[in-house]
Amino acid sequence: MITAYILINTQSGAERSIVNKLRKMPQVKESRAVLGSFDVFAKLECYDMLELNRIVSIIRSIEGVTSTNTLTAFEPSTLFRKVNAIILLVSNMERSKEFYKDILGLRIKYESPEWVEFLKDGAVLALHKSKIKVTNDRAMLNFITSDINDVRSILKSKGVRFYKDIEEDANGKYIIIEDPDGYKILIIEPKVKETMQAAGYYGFAPI
Repeated sequence: MITAYILINTQSGAERSIVNKLRKMPQVKESRAVLGSFDVFAKLECYDMLELNRIVSIIRSIEGVTSTNTLTAFEPSTLFRKVNAIILLVSNMERSKEFYKDILGLRIKYESPEWVEFLKDGAVLALHKSKIKVTNDRAMLNFITSDINDVRSILKSKGVRFYKDIEEDANGKYIIIEDPDGYKILIIEPKVKETMQAAGYYGFAPI
């Protein structure tokens, strides 16, 4: 999660209206009129740098805003907020679920006949039933982004190998790339952030 502080200059008398509009934005956690070199202060929490840039552009377009100054400690070279899910393709779901739940003591977050998620905070460990023989080269990583098109362009410019170009399903838009060893990495822009099931995995597997 990126935290940013937006310092805003406004037209005279527009402070209250702008603060009220800012407080209606889900990314804005605090907004107040202030005295000094700036007229309005806003604290933002954004998914990643791409979302932060989008929200700042929206703030700049609000009627009465004359200029903004953004303060953030985010490193612009980082494309993703976090690792979203580590997926293991398994041959026997009940056997694997028993191992991770009863032997390793992991808490189940979500389950269905072909999908089981463990852990609540941080990256999800997920089991997905495979329809073919399982080998140890079938692990898959998942990242979340707020702008799949921008990430796609950056990865294309770097010569990254694509397994699937941009596609869309009920959960959002996604691409699948390969690392140097051929491991699959799915990157998704979810339609609803932090859904109960890890976004992009309703029965999906790249096999």
